[in-house]
Amino acid sequence: MATDKAQRSIFVGNIPYDVTEAKLREIFSKVGPITTFRLVFDKETGKPKGYGFCEYIDTETAQSALRNLANSDINGRPLRIGPATGEQHVIPQPEITVPQPVTTTVPQSVK
Repeated sequence: MATDKAQRSIFVGNIPYDVTEAKLREIFSKVGPITTFRLVFDKETGKPKGYGFCEYIDTETAQSALRNLANSDINGRPLRIGPATGEQHVIPQPEITVPQPVTTTVPQSVK
């Protein structure tokens, strides 16, 4: 069930680029059994993007990870941890407003 998988998965951000997936698995498995851990890599450069996803065996373990691993320090960087629910991982773009031309009406002279 997709919903169950989403509830068992967490987003992990602000990962230092030099940290290996094996090291992350070691850290996150301290909370409980991990089903999968996946770092995200740039398709063009092959370098890590600094975030990934960890799926636990059940929702209780995922919830425990959310509570207990948030802001964990790895190589001087605090991890950002949150539920792995698609749209939360979209980086919000700044709202761009285009100025509208100002129109004024000039009163016609009374004759």
